[in-house]
Amino acid sequence: MTGSITHDCILTQLVFMHGEETKYEQKLTVSEIDKGDTYLRYTEALDDNELKVTVRLGDNYVKLQRRGIINMNFYFEEGVRTDTFYDSPAGRHHFEIVTHELKTGDGILTIKYDLFESGTLLGKYKYTLERI
Repeated sequence: MTGSITHDCILTQLVFMHGEETKYEQKLTVSEIDKGDTYLRYTEALDDNELKVTVRLGDNYVKLQRRGIINMNFYFEEGVRTDTFYDSPAGRHHFEIVTHELKTGDGILTIKYDLFESGTLLGKYKYTLERI
């Protein structure tokens, strides 16, 4: 059975690059759809652009898809190295993701991961989506 409910949430993204930490935070309205797996859908602001985001919560994995000025599909599974393509106005990039922590439940999703391009660490990231 499928159903949809909405939640007010806070999206927090911490980026550790070049010895510096940057924090991005947004208040969002998130639609939650249950189709066997749980899907979270929301619109995220990126500079002056909007990105349509779908998060799929599976058994022991999360897929994060962004569509708009950038297009990406990230796959997170704790302890696993995955790869993906990221399309932006600057071109197409091939990234590898190493997921260190993946927690779901109790109205919060936390993902800690490293992002690599051509074997080089670009940064360490923490993505948190929390119901308020």
